[in-house]
Amino acid sequence: MFVPIASMILMLASPASMPAPPADAHSAHAQDVACVPAEGRAEQPGCWIIATLPVAGTAGSPLYWQVYELPASASPAATALAGGRLVKAYGRNWLLMMADRGWKPKVGRHVATVGPMLPLTSGPHTASFSAAMFSPGMRSRIHTHPGPEAWVVLEGEQCLETPEGTMRGVAGDSMMVRGGIPMALFGTGTATRRALVVILHPTGQSPGMINHDWQPTGSCLAP
Repeated sequence: MFVPIASMILMLASPASMPAPPADAHSAHAQDVACVPAEGRAEQPGCWIIATLPVAGTAGSPLYWQVYELPASASPAATALAGGRLVKAYGRNWLLMMADRGWKPKVGRHVATVGPMLPLTSGPHTASFSAAMFSPGMRSRIHTHPGPEAWVVLEGEQCLETPEGTMRGVAGDSMMVRGGIPMALFGTGTATRRALVVILHPTGQSPGMINHDWQPTGSCLAP
């Protein structure tokens, strides 16, 4: 499916999000991390929503998360030429798009193409992009999403547990999970995990919801 470039222009905003976690929920060993608007904190441990993107999603129609890195000297004009907008995270410039599998900008280094990501419902969707930094031992809230979630791991390690099992990723890996399933994400290994994240959700809905009906087994932390 082709998504028109005009509808894919990246928009920086303060999207709807999960209820704000407690004040210490982003401390070095927090066990209740939620993705919340960055508001200048994107370089701290936690999960920080840094941008949103409107997407014309249709249930069952695949979209692909396109991740490109642009040079440090990239200008707004160069970003416009690429067909998106510059997003900064971890001191680097990223071009983040939701499009068909074959989409390619005119500038930038390809980092990952993740998908297919299938919306659960028809109608307008929003892609909420986050920069997520977990120290070893940090864990997300137990939660669900009304659409798929994907990660590109840039540094360190992470492990996702759902009722269907566990998935592990290290630097250079990409991961994806379908929507509607409860999950918990762990920072594992010995180094700080840094990742780019996208959640595809119906416009106007929170990208994440707290879920108390399922508990992880701890398999992510098993030796």
